[in-house]
Amino acid sequence: MQDQLDHELERIDKLPKLGLLWVEHSAYALGVNIAPRKRSSKYCRLTRILVLIVNLSIIYSLVAFIMENYMISFETYVEAVLLTFQLSVGVVKMFHFQNKVESCSQLVFSTETGEVLKSLGLFQLDLPRKKELLSSVSLILLNNWMIIDRQVMFFFKIVCMPVLYYCVRPYFQYIFDCYIKDKDTCEMTLTYPAIVPYLQLGNYEFPSYVIRFFLLQSGPLWCFFAVFGFNSLFVVLTRYESGLIKVLRFLVQNSTSDILVPKDQRVKYLQCCVRLFARISSHHNQIENLFKYIILVQCSVSSILICMLLYKISTVLEVGWVWMGMIMVYFVTIALEITLYNVSAQKVESQSELLFHDWYNCSWYNESKEFKFMIKMMLLFSRRTFVLSVGGFTSLSHKFLVQVFRLSANFFLLLRNMNNK
Repeated sequence: MQDQLDHELERIDKLPKLGLLWVEHSAYALGVNIAPRKRSSKYCRLTRILVLIVNLSIIYSLVAFIMENYMISFETYVEAVLLTFQLSVGVVKMFHFQNKVESCSQLVFSTETGEVLKSLGLFQLDLPRKKELLSSVSLILLNNWMIIDRQVMFFFKIVCMPVLYYCVRPYFQYIFDCYIKDKDTCEMTLTYPAIVPYLQLGNYEFPSYVIRFFLLQSGPLWCFFAVFGFNSLFVVLTRYESGLIKVLRFLVQNSTSDILVPKDQRVKYLQCCVRLFARISSHHNQIENLFKYIILVQCSVSSILICMLLYKISTVLEVGWVWMGMIMVYFVTIALEITLYNVSAQKVESQSELLFHDWYNCSWYNESKEFKFMIKMMLLFSRRTFVLSVGGFTSLSHKFLVQVFRLSANFFLLLRNMNNK
């Protein structure tokens, strides 16, 4: 029956996982191959060099615009500051995950193939209803993958909105200037405020205006790959971990069931549950080590971005409602970005808390001494829940999410008061 479990995991592995597929392609577009079993890493180094050069060029152009308009007003260059932070974080993420690409690819492989559940020895026991047990475990895993796909693709649609806005804005502005407002002053404007350096050689510019235009056009795409790819990877890994804990909870809840587990098999059955707990704990530590410090960077930058967006919204309210829709979409994207981290981590923590109660609530008091001893040990180990830290300072949770928004609001009020003076 163990072969049937492996066969079921292989079947789940072959099922289409749209969310994970987009995550892999987004990381690959930045030169980070997190799924080497599916695609080659031959040109990844060249891709990373190209991405780095383009991103640094765009960041330099944005900083040049900021320095040029520094003495005018903060409203003039706040959009450039937002994009500079976003692109800079994308570059940092690219190098971070490339430095830990082996750990990252191992986690993706383990998540997709179900390595944590293989060779547990559970279905080698003499259990009367193995098929029912197998179907229940399979159902939990399939439902979990459906939830992962829904969440990842929802975030995909949200992130696409500001990217599409920045990509199509110059064309709509050109149509408006040429055919609606004034035909004499129509010209193609840049995607967003930036000063791209160029050389004037007689009547020619190097690089030409067209090259500079499309250079800036690529900026939102790089932001998309970094924001969606690496943030959604965290969602996939943590949501899968919560699914594994659900499987373990189901097994623990039925560890004293007369229907599924005979009396003489319960000690061996519980040993398999303990083995699965150890594997989940190791899997969790790998996720913790991969995201521990990059989450700290993300939370810090997100607080600054939310503060600036709140300030931008306040200025738009004074000027008009023309750009309010776009700014609100940008604000929702950044807020959802930090929310996904905390909600996914909170899900893992909540499941681990419920697991502690499941160890205690099974009818262990009617079992053998060996069974009771293992339950006592698991109660001891499960008392410390699975949490994901923010650089070792605090942990991701709903409470921390509220603190981030509160900090951003305080910075916004400070910034507005300073600007009014």
